[in-house]
Amino acid sequence: MGSLQDQLLKAGLTTSHKAKVAKTEKRKQQKKPKKGATSNPSDLQKHIQQTKLEQQKKAEELNQARQAELKQREQIARVKQILEHHNQDSIRGERTFNFTYENKVKELDVNEKTQKALAGGRLAICVLEGQFFVLEDEPARKVAEVDEKYIVFHVEPEDKGKDADDPYADFEVPDDLVW
Repeated sequence: MGSLQDQLLKAGLTTSHKAKVAKTEKRKQQKKPKKGATSNPSDLQKHIQQTKLEQQKKAEELNQARQAELKQREQIARVKQILEHHNQDSIRGERTFNFTYENKVKELDVNEKTQKALAGGRLAICVLEGQFFVLEDEPARKVAEVDEKYIVFHVEPEDKGKDADDPYADFEVPDDLVW
């Protein structure tokens, strides 16, 4: 037994030309896209435009992250240059200067002049990559402008104005005690 088309041809109810046309129409119907598929060119353009925007946003985010990383590297390089150029090498001595770093007490062997300068705010202790540097006040302020996290110890010099009502203003407090 043949197909319905063959049976209709044998019975003489249709012609072979009409059969071919029906066959091609059936094939065209099967090739048509399903519902929800975008065959409209404007929909396709919208989809392409949307993906381009998403890619552009992603590229901008990556670029901003790279710029931030580059800026951080530049800051570290600038701080490193300042620290290495202005490091005080003649500070070594027999006295121990204690300071805190990351909630731990650290020691630095210094001479008497350096100890007084550190306590008076003329010198500062900075850290970079686990290494401590002793800088004068001005370079330490430049480092602090870049980022405060590099400054470990820096005493701000106090501008002590004499109080008019202070009865002990004429008496200087001795600073000869060594701890």
